[in-house]
Amino acid sequence: RLYSFLIVESILYPSPQLCCTTSIIGRRRGNAGYCKATSVSTEQILETGELLLNGFISDRLQNNPDVAGARALFPGSTQHSDPSIKRLSECLRKIGDELDANIELQRRIECVPCNSPKQVFFHVAKELFADGVFNWGRVVALFYFACKLVVKALCTKVPEMIRTIINWTMEYLREYVVQWIRDQGGWEGMLSYFGTPTWQTVGVFLAGVLTATIAIWKMS
Repeated sequence: RLYSFLIVESILYPSPQLCCTTSIIGRRRGNAGYCKATSVSTEQILETGELLLNGFISDRLQNNPDVAGARALFPGSTQHSDPSIKRLSECLRKIGDELDANIELQRRIECVPCNSPKQVFFHVAKELFADGVFNWGRVVALFYFACKLVVKALCTKVPEMIRTIINWTMEYLREYVVQWIRDQGGWEGMLSYFGTPTWQTVGVFLAGVLTATIAIWKMS
């Protein structure tokens, strides 16, 4: 199938138009040489990221009747007055729907052990970016995995883990991903890829899912 081909191709041969990697001299390159600079600060990116993550989790909970009542714990980013935040939230919602329909991913997530969630989270996060390649598919896959851990915490009656999982996600973004997001011009860079869902773009998002699935499989 074309999806399967694009998933493998995106992981093994990431398109320079869709990701950036650290070059030999330590700067990041994109499809037109060095990735574009941005005036967006690290704190702005993290603040927006946490808002989007909360909204993303809230959207996913809506589709799960067992935990839908917990949506009030997550301020919805869809209610934000900023139009760009609303567009990003809608983008994430569409991707989340796609991931929810991925049977293999759901099966793997169900097998993830819950006895040491911090070890599991950081192992999967590390595996997602182990090759030094960053793309929006992998960033969204990290959000999605954090969301599924939150759902597991709610289902197993460990609600105190929710804020901790969100903090882990933001901690990882700050340490390893925030500079790449800045290089893309901030979170709005995601819209330019998902706004025109060509086969290649869809393949990159699903490639992130496959990478996450492999990482989860190693933990199960």
